[in-house]
Amino acid sequence: MSDIKEEEITYTNNISVDAYNGLRKSVGWIQLARKRAAIALGNSFYLCVAMSGEEPVGMARIVSDGGYTYFITDVIVKPGYQGKHVGMELISRAMDYIQKDVMEGETVMISLMSAFERESFYKQFGFHQRPFGNHGSGMSVWVSRDSQGNVTKY
Repeated sequence: MSDIKEEEITYTNNISVDAYNGLRKSVGWIQLARKRAAIALGNSFYLCVAMSGEEPVGMARIVSDGGYTYFITDVIVKPGYQGKHVGMELISRAMDYIQKDVMEGETVMISLMSAFERESFYKQFGFHQRPFGNHGSGMSVWVSRDSQGNVTKY
């Protein structure tokens, strides 16, 4: 895989639930229940998938309230394809899609949650690392329910 050329990567706007979970697994992320994954993919404002032949090797999604807030999520590039500009192309396409949606006189907010120690990657697209100015730190919590009905937050 070390001889991957950018022109071998194509981009599409759909991915199966299995391929989505496969990408998540490739970077050590949790596997989503099929129902939740299908809902998430179906509710994407924008979805961009990097393909090497028939194999998905990266993706990025945008979710939006349809007003002023856009959230870039699920930015994933398989380890063997990292450092080969796939992630840059995915984020560039996502940012272009949002910028085309913004009309004259409008201001919108684009947010994301960077993976640990990947902040510098997003700074090149104009993102600011929080906290800064009057913006506090980003926060998140995962919530799981086991088969006995017990809820765990982590």
